[in-house]
Amino acid sequence: MKEHQGLKKTVLGATFCGVALLWTGCRPTFDEPVRDTTGEGGEPGAGYTVQCSGWFPDWIARSAPPEGEQSFQLAQGYPLGIPVAEGGEITGWEPFEATTSASWLNHDFRQEAQRLDYLEALKQYVLEDLAPYDFVPQNEALSGKTHWYHVPMMTSGFFPREPRHGLTEERGLRASEQSWLSADAGAYGIGLYNKLGGYTVGQVFRHPDPMQAEPGKGQFIDGTVVVKVLFAEYDPSSIVGPDPLLHSPAWQIQAPDDSSGDTFEVRLLQMDVAVKDPRSAETGWVFATYVYDESLPAASPGDRWYNLTPIGLAWGNDPDVTSNGDPDLDENWINPSVPSPFAGMTGKHGRLNGPVDNPESSCISCHSTAQVNEELAGTGVFMPYKGAGFIPGSSCSEQEKMNWFRNIQGSEPFGITTQNTGFCGLTNPPRPTPPVYPLDYSLQLQLALALSKGLGHPNPCLGTIPSEHLPENNRLLIQRQVTLGAMPANQLEKRSTRGKGSSVRRLESGLPSWEQLGMYAELKKGDKEEGR
Repeated sequence: MKEHQGLKKTVLGATFCGVALLWTGCRPTFDEPVRDTTGEGGEPGAGYTVQCSGWFPDWIARSAPPEGEQSFQLAQGYPLGIPVAEGGEITGWEPFEATTSASWLNHDFRQEAQRLDYLEALKQYVLEDLAPYDFVPQNEALSGKTHWYHVPMMTSGFFPREPRHGLTEERGLRASEQSWLSADAGAYGIGLYNKLGGYTVGQVFRHPDPMQAEPGKGQFIDGTVVVKVLFAEYDPSSIVGPDPLLHSPAWQIQAPDDSSGDTFEVRLLQMDVAVKDPRSAETGWVFATYVYDESLPAASPGDRWYNLTPIGLAWGNDPDVTSNGDPDLDENWINPSVPSPFAGMTGKHGRLNGPVDNPESSCISCHSTAQVNEELAGTGVFMPYKGAGFIPGSSCSEQEKMNWFRNIQGSEPFGITTQNTGFCGLTNPPRPTPPVYPLDYSLQLQLALALSKGLGHPNPCLGTIPSEHLPENNRLLIQRQVTLGAMPANQLEKRSTRGKGSSVRRLESGLPSWEQLGMYAELKKGDKEEGR
């Protein structure tokens, strides 16, 4: 034990981490990405290109971006934790300790007067490293204070990562819900986890074979921060009145299933941040949502990432609120100064939501369904493996819909919805874990597991991993590349389709409907976009 404690006072310089981390090692990644041919779902075959920069694919696309152009790389050098040593050799790793000092902890979200300060602290924490580098977390110019990681195995299936920026398709923007749009538009997003979150992601995907992923390890450490930036497909001719995205940060992306490789423009619309805050007794999490605000001044185009005004905060589901305003919300708070194009875009009965989100749900409600049923791993199923849809179906009674607005901890499974109730009622009591594993409000982990373990999509990068990077040899690699040295204790410290008409194409091509995926209550031939 003394030796272990002493090791916490050392510098561990892992040369394969890109940006060296203090007192930790990290998962090895490649010096240069490798491209190869593959099948659509990552299976052996042709017609698609896969790019690998580590254990897991960056993206799978029908048309690869040309060499030298923007190409997404998965940030997958997941930190391994705090090293344990015996006889001067690393024999294992322990979890990181929870964050006890962070900028947002200086403000109490439970006090209304401090909520805007809490929101500003989270915004600055996320943007100060990522915004200057266009949300590329591997950039070597990063300060080193914060590192960010993506979730692997979101590269095939129904809405895979596109190859330019790693965005995945979200619920589309509907003109019927957006006063500033005259036509429906696609929406796309990408999420990142801070170092503590990256540790947990790496624990779940501890082996390059995704069938060996361990969902039971999907519990996050206090201080974990998750950010998701969401973009709208940009078509000025579809905008009504003043353009709310006129100077918003813009990216060029391409649909993974488009053989032409043509790109189209998307612009920043929304940013969601979730932080595991121990002061949230209701769920363990606090969710924050921001929207792009064209009215805010910016010193330069690069500063436009900061033109985000908070919509509000949520730390619980307000389970007693069953109608609008009766009673008042106690666990959701909406900023009264939301930009006019997006004002009033809340979730069910006024709960926190953003313009991209489904108004029949809410941030906390949707994420509370994050779980998987390991009894069904490898059976080629998706919805049953998840166990429940993101939102209740339209056939559910109002009482049944409230199953989606309970306050549960991230260590508690949402429960299995049963077919004989139209997937509205839960097994009573909710199924214990295991075999149903809660994923601590992480829908990204759920999607990655459902695509890889539920549907059985393989990892097409397995054949490109050097033997010394494989798990059985990884400890020796780390031992060679980590330098142990004394240090004073006080220094320790990428099937998405382009927005419009995708639902119709899904039906015509025989793909499961969004309803069957549990992403929307109803699907009709005329609908354009469904989703969370």
